[in-house]
This record gives sequence, C-alpha cells and structure tokens, in this order.
Amino acid sequence: DQYQILQHIDRGGMADVYLAQDVDLQRKVALKVMLDTLAAADPQFVERFRREAQMVAKLDHPNIVQVYNVGRTPANQPYIAMQYIEGGSLRDKLKELAEREKLLTTEQALNIARQIALALGAAHKAGIVHRDMKPANVLIRPDGTPVLVDLGIASVRGGAKLTQTGSIIGTPAYMSPEQVRGQAIDGRADLYALGVILYEILAGIRPFEADESIAVLHKQVYEEPFPLSGFRPDLSLQTLQLVETALQKDPSHRYQSAEEMVQTIDAAIRAEGFYGPNPQATEVLTQLDDSALISRHQLVRPPEKRPYSPTPRPQEEEKAKRPVPLWAAAALGILVMGIVIFFIFRSATGPGLPVTENTATAAIAAPTNESGSETAVPPTNPPEAANLSEPAAAAAETVPTETPVPTNTPLPTDTPPPTGTPTATPDLGPETMTIGESARGAPLEAVRLGAGEKSIVLIGGLHAGAVPGSVSLARQAINYFQDNLSRIPANATLYIIPSANPDSPNAPGQLEGRLNANGVDLNRNWDCRWTENAKWRNNVVPGSGGSFPFSEPETQALRDFILDVDAQAVIFWEARATNGLTSPGSCDSSPLVSGRLAQVYGNAAGYDVTDFEDLTNQEINGDGTNWLDSQNIPAISVLLPDYSDMDWNNSLAGISAVLREYGQ
Repeated sequence: DQYQILQHIDRGGMADVYLAQDVDLQRKVALKVMLDTLAAADPQFVERFRREAQMVAKLDHPNIVQVYNVGRTPANQPYIAMQYIEGGSLRDKLKELAEREKLLTTEQALNIARQIALALGAAHKAGIVHRDMKPANVLIRPDGTPVLVDLGIASVRGGAKLTQTGSIIGTPAYMSPEQVRGQAIDGRADLYALGVILYEILAGIRPFEADESIAVLHKQVYEEPFPLSGFRPDLSLQTLQLVETALQKDPSHRYQSAEEMVQTIDAAIRAEGFYGPNPQATEVLTQLDDSALISRHQLVRPPEKRPYSPTPRPQEEEKAKRPVPLWAAAALGILVMGIVIFFIFRSATGPGLPVTENTATAAIAAPTNESGSETAVPPTNPPEAANLSEPAAAAAETVPTETPVPTNTPLPTDTPPPTGTPTATPDLGPETMTIGESARGAPLEAVRLGAGEKSIVLIGGLHAGAVPGSVSLARQAINYFQDNLSRIPANATLYIIPSANPDSPNAPGQLEGRLNANGVDLNRNWDCRWTENAKWRNNVVPGSGGSFPFSEPETQALRDFILDVDAQAVIFWEARATNGLTSPGSCDSSPLVSGRLAQVYGNAAGYDVTDFEDLTNQEINGDGTNWLDSQNIPAISVLLPDYSDMDWNNSLAGISAVLREYGQ
C-alpha cells in the first residue's frame, strides 16, 4: 500500500519498471518489480537480488540513481523503489540525433563520459560491477546530468553471480571480450563498455555492428573496430588514445581503474580546448545543447572494406623467381601428403567423427534486445569442422553406374554460330582498401570509385591535424562521387585517401598538427632535396625530415600505392593561401610533367597557379609532389583558402576538370 502504480514504463530481462507514487512521502518513484517467473524459480536468486540492491542503496553519488527501498509486493514479487529521473535516456538522445543526422559535440561527449566514469569509480570502490553498461542505462536529467541506473543486475565481487550456469547477462554491442568468453570480470569490463559508448557518441555508430547478436559477440573478441580517427580526424590525439585504450581486448592493457580513465578524460578535455582551468570540478553539468551539434554529413561513410594487395614490384618479382630451398620443398611435400591421408581417412570412415565442442561459444548468451535479457545459445561446432565433414560424406557415397541401353542416335546437325558473350558490368565501387598503416598502427585507407585504366589519386590529411579542411574535403568528395559515379569518366578510376596522417594531433595551422606519431613531417620525408633537419616556414625543425627518405610507414604506403596504380595525376590538399593556390611539383628548377596539371586544376577552381617555393621564397625539403614529378608522375599541392575550409564548390570544379583532362 506504500506505492500507487501510475503507469508501466518498460520491461527488461529481469523486471518490469513502473512509474509509481510514494503515498507516504508524496513523491514519484521508479518501481522495479522482479518478473514472477524469476521470483518463483529460485529463492536464493531472490535473496541475492535483495542483498545487492541494499548495497547499491548505500551508494551516494550525484551520477548514480538513488535506491530508496527494497521489499515485496502483495503477490510476493521482490521490488526496488528508486529515484525517478525525468528526461529520457542517452539511448533516446542518440536515436533522436541520428534521425536528424547530428552528433553531440566533443565537449558534451567527454563531459558525459567523465561523469559516468566518476559514477563507475564510486560503484567499483563499493565492490559493485555494473556488467550491463549501455546508453539505455544512462538517464539524462533535464539539466543535462547523466545518471547511471540498473545496477540491480550487477555482481558483487566475492559474492555469487546473478547469472545461471551456461549463460551471461549483458548487451552484445557493449560487452567486453572477457565477458563474452564467460570469464571472471571486474570493473575493467565496465570501462570497456564506457569506451564503446564514447566511440558511439563521437562517431554516430557502434564499434561493432551486425545483424545477428552472435556475430557481434564474435567481433568483440576477434576483430578491431574501424579507427575513430577515420570518422573524426578533428579529434585530438588524446581523445583518440582515450577511446583506443578503453577498447583494448586484453583487460591488462585498458585503464586499470575508473580514476585512471577520468585523468585521461581530463587530459583529452584540455587537449580539445574545453572545460576551463579546473577540469576536476565535478559540479560542472553536461548541457545537451542542440545549438552546436555536429552534422553527420561531415563524417566519412566507410564502404565495404577489402584488403589492398599491391602488384609485385620488380624486386619482389625477382625474389619470387628464386628457387625454393630443398628443406622447404620437403616440408611442403610432407604437409600435402598429410592432408591427402587425412581426407582419405575421413572418406573411409564417413562424417561421423567426433568434433571438439567450442567451449567459448557454449558460454555465450545472446540477448534478444538491448534490455540484456538472457537467451542461452546452444554449443555449436566450429565452422571449420562442419565444413570438413561435407567432402567426407560426398566421398564416402558411391553411386553405381548403369550399362547404357543402345538407342537410335540422330545424325549431327550444323552447330549455329555462337552469339556474342555479354560483357560483365564493371565494379564501379565504392571500395575501401587498406594501403598501409600509420606509425601508431592505424590503417591508411583509400576509396576506389570507377573502374577505368587511368588512375587519379586525391590525398587529404597529409597534415590532418594542421589542415582538417583537407580531410573534410576528401570525405565530401567520397560522398559526392559515390552518389554521382556518372561524373567519373569511363576510362578513369578515382582513388581518394581521406586521411594520410591519422596520428597527427588536432592543431590547425600549427607545426604539431603536421607531424606523425614519430614527430616527422610527412611532406618532408620524400626523396627530393631531403634532409633530416628539414625547414618549415624557413625555420629548421630538428628531426622533422625523418631518419632517411621514406623512413615513415605513411610515406612508404603512399609512394607504393601511387606507383602501383600507375597514377596519371596526384593531388595533395594542403593549406593555406588566401585565394587558393595550385603549386606544381618540381625537384629541379622547373616541373617535368606537373605544370599542366596545376593549370587545369587552378584555372577551373579559380586559384592562383604558381610555384609555392618561388612565391614565398622558402626552401622545401623532402616534398612529395617534387619527388613524384622527378618520377614523371604529374603531382600538385593545392593550398586551400584556410586550414579548416574545404572550399567545396571551387574544389569540385578543380577535381572535375582534372577528371576530364586526365581520365578520358
């Protein structure tokens, strides 16, 4: 009689949630009532539920929902009465923004993550692991404060778990690899889930998505997410490292405590230029102000990924012609013989050989929705074992042959002339291929559009942190041409590299934004007038040229890719020149093959056309366009009007002119 039910709010895997009125205290409460099937099935389960709810009630933190009371309904169902939060969940907010093609700002995202991490820190100190961290379990007050809820299914370290043997509780998209495997977990699993949430807020997409829950769980254990820098090159290195560390597969490589993660979030906030002089001020509220949202159109839409397999270089072909060593040939022969004997044996014995159970799969429970309800997944045989049984069955089955019966055979007739073979439709893309890795291991990707013989390469983000507009321009070009493939001549293939330097920190117009993770300027590392201590703005920057030409993995990847596709024209987007500028590559006194390319792009875009070194009286060491011109590959630098400006209309005019001139 203490609570009057006002309305049903939701049903999860363990309980119904109601909005109720506390009759005695005259306040609204959220009433979580355990499902009667669970309450009747296991009295010990009910007792553990009650004890853990009491422990949550002891927590006093502004970002954790308050538990008021624990009791039983007249029907003897256990319930928890807790603080009612108006304002909806973070999941509701993200869904609303997705429908509007918007994202929260970086400041909002980091402040939300910070306050959730503080809440987790308080829970972990009390011995409570949430185990089902997800946006639906983060409520947002009207003032923007995030509040962590649904700690009722958490396990208490050292106590019994709320799960049954053979299943686990959680939501696949946010579960840590050790949780998927059914291993013992601690607070680091919650920090992994928080990393997933932060990735989702910043990128507008979860790190791992698939149609089936079991596929998502497999990705959590065995696959790496698409690099956040590929979506958001505008983010600082500290923010990217924050998410990357939280998403490490091995718990020992993640943050070891919520407090440690909060410190890194504070560093990321400072690196992004937010939060004022006192990043430890916990009273700062997260304001979900829609006036400064980020458009999702600014993000790249990664097409289907395929590995890049470059054509062997002459040196590689020479290696391939070398004779195979005798020991290697012998080993190969033994391996082949073993495989043959294996299949002969299986053919003789049939498909009924025992197969070892995949114990990791047996422990997985696949929730049917984001509520975290348990659905046991039966143990399955490994795909490899299932595939091997099919040929064995086919080989074991012998079909008797019949003696043919003589028939009247008609005389042969003239065969009609063959008709023309239909021509296969070329694959115009888009296709994303990985062409290499950055110094920190982030994949370098190129998007192919078109299927002609003449390759044109557009490169953004050689100085991604210093010239974020070049990355935005490359992404806009990808989005535009994948929706307008007819604008690419039939004889042309357009390759667009959105970010050639994903490790560079966000620092528009600054030296640090030009450098990779090794402190090397990637446009001072090519083999034309190279020097280790290269100049920038006529000032020597020690070590900025790298230890030798092409010492950096990024420049190696770009060089090899450009040579492999036999590029007819290469364009690097840089900044800045007030009215825009196209500068032809030239390792010597004048361009060998790049002058015409600069004229074509510059005239169409309305940019000045001149040699940047002559114009500014600067000496450029190790420049990419200069080296490419020396290799008889037309290459230009296009200096955009500003560091963060992609100048889309003029840029599109320049790209289109180059396609007409070099792609016909």
